[in-house]
Amino acid sequence: MKKTLTIALCLAAAAAAFAQAPHKYGIKCAIVKTVTENANGMKSYNTLWFDDYGARERTLTTMDMGGDMGTAEWLSIALPDGKMYMLDESRKKAGASPRININYLDMDEDMVKARKAKVLRQEKLDGRDCTVWEEKVKQLLSTATITTWVWKGIPVRCEINKPKSTTTLLSIEQKSSLPASLFTVPKGYTIKEL
Repeated sequence: MKKTLTIALCLAAAAAAFAQAPHKYGIKCAIVKTVTENANGMKSYNTLWFDDYGARERTLTTMDMGGDMGTAEWLSIALPDGKMYMLDESRKKAGASPRININYLDMDEDMVKARKAKVLRQEKLDGRDCTVWEEKVKQLLSTATITTWVWKGIPVRCEINKPKSTTTLLSIEQKSSLPASLFTVPKGYTIKEL
């Protein structure tokens, strides 16, 4: 009886902590589509599925490689276990690495410091009241300035100066729920820690 009560209290405490954890997005569940264009005119298309206010995310990036090279796709899943899984469908493998979680609704001090992040202003963009963030992110040989228009925690426009690129929102489709299978590493995959 004592053991059962202890387990129940631990589960209740964990549930309460999760319920009070800051949400990444101001929407419970959605499908967000964007396009990124670089200085050379190359485009990549991104689809983000998220549920539980961003606790679970799935991202598919598709890029036209030009000429006869066709397209390339990258698929990742980010989960509440603190990991991001990069899926390699052809080899049935998944690389697991720590999840980098940029939360524009509640950016923690360490992330603000690391990214030299600050809010510039509030601005309306395509009818959405956005918070405009500026971040200075160190790269190999230089520092990139990233300006991001954020609506309910969702980046709806992003401009990067080095290398130059612009990401633009194509659509946001709010959902009541998404299939749990979108946020799981498929059976039969070998997972390797990176």
